[in-house]
Amino acid sequence: MSTQTASRAFNPTSRSGNASLVVRALAVPGALWGAMGGMVLALTMMIVMGAAHMGFASAINIGMPAFVFTITPPLQMLPSLMLGMGINLPSSAMAQLTMAIHSGHISSAMASQLGAMLSSMHVPMAKVQMMGLIMTGHATNATVTSLMSSMTPSARAAVMSAMPLNAGHMAVGLVLHFAFSMFLGLAFFAILGAFAWMAPPALRTRMMFVGAGVIGGAVVYLVMRFGLLPSTNPLMGFVPQIAFFVSHLLFGLVVGMGFALAYERCSLESAMPVR
Repeated sequence: MSTQTASRAFNPTSRSGNASLVVRALAVPGALWGAMGGMVLALTMMIVMGAAHMGFASAINIGMPAFVFTITPPLQMLPSLMLGMGINLPSSAMAQLTMAIHSGHISSAMASQLGAMLSSMHVPMAKVQMMGLIMTGHATNATVTSLMSSMTPSARAAVMSAMPLNAGHMAVGLVLHFAFSMFLGLAFFAILGAFAWMAPPALRTRMMFVGAGVIGGAVVYLVMRFGLLPSTNPLMGFVPQIAFFVSHLLFGLVVGMGFALAYERCSLESAMPVR
């Protein structure tokens, strides 16, 4: 028997801990507190975006569904989309475009004619091509992102606010948001639980757990903003980034508080190893 093993055997305060009890006690609360943190995050973004005239539901109606769907402005928004990009068509051309939009279809001949007109107005060819993709229904989320990037913030906000609410998109957006929130809640609880398992008792405090949760929220924001979203969902880059960052801090705060409460309520200190 080694010296360390012998010292543990004769140390009445030493115990190995009960990992299975810790896992059982934290699994369900982790998902629930993740969902609660996701609710706080969503409400924060809805309030901020509504106040900024960007559409209170845009994050759920446009942002999250873009992970699954191609989100493009409907044909009815084409004139306002052009105005937002600083394109002012002659009244005769606008009248023809309006008639085509009301019919629900823009012919390839008209799209070609409109493209030639835009080129004669010195609209960049890349922008003309992207407008053609929207008119013909072949635009991607990257296409819409590029076009909206050329707008002023106020024009972009007006376009986002004018996007029609789509029940299917919103349902998918809510499911994705809360599924991801619950996953993150479980991940946070697992990391905090591992920290509590390895840390000395002096560091297993409510303030430490909450602080770690807030730091985790900041890390999630950085990963989302600079790692995941640019390639998978560039439309989310248009949400107010300060509010997006703060809402992730609030998410971490809620989940950290939830972990601290679950830790205390389940008396998990007694299940932690003592060395």
